[in-house]
Amino acid sequence: MAKLFQKYLLPGFVFQSIVVGGGYGTGRELVQFFLTEGPFGGYLGMAVATLVWGLVLAFGFELARAGKLYDYRTFTKSILGRGWVAFEVLYVASVVLTVAVVGSASGELSSKMFGSAPLLGTLVAVAAVAFLRSGAAR
Repeated sequence: MAKLFQKYLLPGFVFQSIVVGGGYGTGRELVQFFLTEGPFGGYLGMAVATLVWGLVLAFGFELARAGKLYDYRTFTKSILGRGWVAFEVLYVASVVLTVAVVGSASGELSSKMFGSAPLLGTLVAVAAVAFLRSGAAR
């Protein structure tokens, strides 16, 4: 059973958390998109989403293995062709947007919880992201 979990289920769980991790950060999205159909329908929806993401991941791994595409750039170029540049630009924009949303939310939360200026909470959150991203936390 452990091998089944590690080989087939865990990659789907990890890949799903990477792809939609920011969207599932609060849990509110799980309630809104999955649990509106009740507990059974919600869990079934989550299981289907996990299965689909697992299949997408397996397909990506197989594509990389078959084409010997073992680094990010060649893999992305193989899938997207000349569109890989646009993907990179949009990806960087989405990262900036995500950090801005997290910074704004943390600024508001710190303001309400501690009575500090919202800018202080935003700066702390952005600094934490930069610190963790730089690898200094290792």
